[in-house]
Amino acid sequence: TQQLVSVDKSMWFWDKYRATSMLPLMTKEAKAGVMGSSNGRGGDFQWLSHTPECIRVWFDTVVFPWMGTKTRVMALLTKPNFANEEHIDCDPHKMGTMQHKFRIVVHGKTSTLYFKTTKGDVNVPEVDGPFIMDGSWLHGMNNTTDDFKLTIAAGAPWNGNPQYDNVTNLMLK
Repeated sequence: TQQLVSVDKSMWFWDKYRATSMLPLMTKEAKAGVMGSSNGRGGDFQWLSHTPECIRVWFDTVVFPWMGTKTRVMALLTKPNFANEEHIDCDPHKMGTMQHKFRIVVHGKTSTLYFKTTKGDVNVPEVDGPFIMDGSWLHGMNNTTDDFKLTIAAGAPWNGNPQYDNVTNLMLK
């Protein structure tokens, strides 16, 4: 956690769509800042120099082999007592398709994440470890704590696997 929050502020950028600060960790051609948020065409996924070694090793030896591909990896930092905008994590025309996103909250609570439903907001349970969520479902987050929330997020171009064999704690739909 400390290694990520101590990365030079110039490497972070504000994502207006989600209302959170983002730090690219792995991007195509190791592009930093907002340029790293696009998967664009061409180029290989590469770690940025500020990515802590423990994250690189864990993704390279555990997560990516399980996913079957490399993906963009970002750190998301939400301020204390701050809300993320409600959003989807895919193109609107892909809603209803498999749009799984890999997440691990390294500081804070998972239960501050919620999904919009016809019956109201549904907060997710507390999860200790990585989880997969459906990025095509409208969701938001209210960090109601007096401390920041730090999440490591991976997804596109990976859209998920049709089945998970006890590799992650929970699939949130």
